[in-house]
This record gives sequence, structure tokens and C-alpha cells, in this order.
Amino acid sequence: MESTYGMILIEVDEYLYAISLGRAHSIANNFADIEFGFDIAEIIHDSEKIDVKSAKFFKQSKNKSLTQYNRNSYVTTEIGESHEMLISKIVFPPKYSQFVLSKYEEGLKFGSTVKINVRTYKPQEIIEIVAELHYLLNNEDKTGSLPRMNFVKNNEDNKPLISDLNSELLKELKAEDSKVSLSYFMEDDGDIIIRPANDEKIEIVYASKRHPINSYTIESIGGKLKEIECEDISKVSIKTISEKDKRISLLKMVDFSTNLRNKDYCLFKGRWASFNKSYIDYIASEIKKVNQISSYNEAYSLTDDILEAGRKIQLSNPKKYDGGVKYAEYPFNIYLEDKHQYTLLDRKKGQLFYKNVEFADLYDDKQKSLIHLKIGETSSLRYCIQQSLHSAELYNSQGNVLNPYGINEIKKISMIFIVTTSNLIGKEKQIDFSKNASIYFKIEIIEWLTTVRSLGFTPEIIVAKDLRVFKK
Repeated sequence: MESTYGMILIEVDEYLYAISLGRAHSIANNFADIEFGFDIAEIIHDSEKIDVKSAKFFKQSKNKSLTQYNRNSYVTTEIGESHEMLISKIVFPPKYSQFVLSKYEEGLKFGSTVKINVRTYKPQEIIEIVAELHYLLNNEDKTGSLPRMNFVKNNEDNKPLISDLNSELLKELKAEDSKVSLSYFMEDDGDIIIRPANDEKIEIVYASKRHPINSYTIESIGGKLKEIECEDISKVSIKTISEKDKRISLLKMVDFSTNLRNKDYCLFKGRWASFNKSYIDYIASEIKKVNQISSYNEAYSLTDDILEAGRKIQLSNPKKYDGGVKYAEYPFNIYLEDKHQYTLLDRKKGQLFYKNVEFADLYDDKQKSLIHLKIGETSSLRYCIQQSLHSAELYNSQGNVLNPYGINEIKKISMIFIVTTSNLIGKEKQIDFSKNASIYFKIEIIEWLTTVRSLGFTPEIIVAKDLRVFKK
């Protein structure tokens, strides 16, 4: 079997463009700038005349989509969305009316390449189109945003890059003030793996040897990696002693972003990925909407005295409260129940439907607000977001699920974050979630806001300090 193919190379001002013919596309794709097609699309695509869009999603609720649109559909970007392919009509300012490409009437295909149907063009016109694309790329501003994230392929060419990224991660894990956080959960072959319980014994495995660690924290893991002189983070896995055979690569459980060689990278489900400026800009603009519904409230700050007061109430009424619960959130929720006359839902499950689901920590009857509260750092806050999102969706589908607790109406979905560091709290006590380094956290909290509003609830986030361990 024979296959004819070739490439025409055109050099313009230190740029090298390739026109691929036949199977040459797959060859050129191994060397080409993967951003080129979408960089052009952001300049000339008509957002009101998109025919087809393919995207993958870096979030929990969706992985991939291929959408075909009706004519004159206006297409918006969804949080966590990374564009893979776009077929769209193009639009040019009047000053480019003499461009050959301005008269192109079919849908142009954008991906890592710009794909044009050239059957109506003469060879000279094709060369002119290349020159026009070069001019637009270097002289025109973007008229639209097409966020995208691309996985770094695990091949020979990328081995040095992956090695450098792994070294950055290892260095940061060992640092005293680490910017790495642990994931509370991950998807693995359909199973949701929750962070090991605090009383379970954890160990990391490296170079075929097991090493117990004190707790499932970055500080404990980083200290152990220093102690055993770990040199290759990709060979480290983590497991609970109770599960003898199940190990999870540590790369899958850490949340980390970095800038290397003027490009942004993050870990996504254990794989390195890069994301373009449009992706960063889009998240930054959406995070501002989250900030608008967020506030700092000193009244919810946690101290040892407040926790002790909550524990006294907890132990004073064994029929109402579970006296054996030791984690801090439970007595704190009891304290808030007593102080604000909230309804306590912590450790209470749905009675009529979803009998194993804990719908919230507290309910504020005055505000008709369902409240989830979490104490801790990014991994804990991410888990709180997922809990709140899940219960809002379930309540929306079954509105009488909380009737046994006297709750007949919910207008507001609230989260209370009790944080241990000041990075989210500005000088004027303004909350700024863009200061959080986790790309996961940002995507998930934006998705929470969008979903809560789409379900017809009012979203609210309250931030306060854990004054027991607060770091300025």
C-alpha cells in the first residue's frame, strides 16, 4: 500500500509555516506549535457563527463534549473547558477587505492547525493566505477567548521537560512553606478515593520500601521525602496500611501549578498539562464573580475557647449530640447552632430519600440558608465545595427531603470557610480567591457558583479565621 504526501515550507520573518499535503499532517503535528490554530481562531473566528466545537473539561462533572450548533447560535465558554477543535465562519475588519482569506465563505477548521479548503485557490493565492495569517498573528488583537489546556505527552521529546517539572514539584514538596496541596478525592477506575481518615496509618512507598508517615499532610509527606532522600517523585506512591495491595501514585493526589520557561503547567490527575493565557484570563474573570458573593465575617472565627464551649454543650446532652465525635467541626457547629439558633444537620442523614447523604452542617431558618462549613486548607475547602454542590443538586430534585427536620424551604446555599492562612483575605478584609494557587480549587468553586445560580438558589461564601493556628 502506498500513500503520497508532502509538505511545502514557507519562511516568513523567522517563522516557518508548513502546508501539509496528505498524511504529512500527522508528521508536521509532532513539531508544530500546537497553539497556532487557536491563536488565529481567537483573532478571526465569528463567535455567533460556530458550526462545531469539540472540548475536553478539567472538572468533576464532565470530561469531553462534541457539540454541533444551529445557525446563528451564540456560543459561550464553560468553566473548566479546554477547546480541542472549532469549525466556524470567519469575520474581518473592513481594512482587510483585500485579503484573499476575507472572501472565504465556508467554515474554517481550527485546532493545532488552520485547515482551509483550497480547491478554489490558485497556488499564488495559497501563499498569500499564509502571509495574511502571519500578518494577523503578529499585528491583530484577539477578538475572542478560546481557553485550552494540553497534556504534555509522555514521549522521548518531552522527557527533559517532564523531568524538570517533577523536580520542581519535589523541591516544593520538601520546602518548609510549600505551595503544594493534597487532593481530598480523585477518580480512579470509577472509584472515588477519599482522603484517609485521620486515625488511619499511612505510608509512602519509594524504591520498593515502605515508609510510615505521621499524617496525611504535605508537611508529613515532605518531611519523609527529605528523610529518605527521594530523588524521583514519579516513583513515589501512597497507601493506607489497612489496604495492603492498593497504592496510588502520589502525583495523582497532589495539587500543584508552576511556571517553567515562561509557560504555565499544572498537574491534572497525575499528568502534567499546560494552559494558555486565554485559559488563565478566563478563570481570572470568573473568579471575580465568586469574590463578589464572598465576604469576611469575624463572628465565625474559631478559637480554643469557642471550641471548648462547643464541646461542653456536646457532652452535656448525650441524647441530642454524639459525644464520641472528636473532629473540630462538630463542636464548632454545635456552638454556632446555640449562638445563632441554627438547625444542626451535621451527622444527620436524609430520612425520606438519600438516607446515607448528609445534606449540610447547619440550616439558618431566618435566611432559609443551607450551610456547609469546613475548617482547613485547600484540600478541605475543595471537599466542602463538592459536598455543597452535591446536596444542592439533590435538594433541587427532591424538595421535601429535609422536611423531617422542619426544613421546608431553601433560598440560599452557603459555605463557611475557616482558613488557616491570610492569603485569601485582603487588607480591607476583601476576599480574593485568585490568590489561591490551586487550579482545581478555582475551577471547582466557579462551577459551584454557576450551578447554584442555575438551580435558582442564592450563593454565599463566608470566610473567617482559625485563630488557633492562623498564619499571617
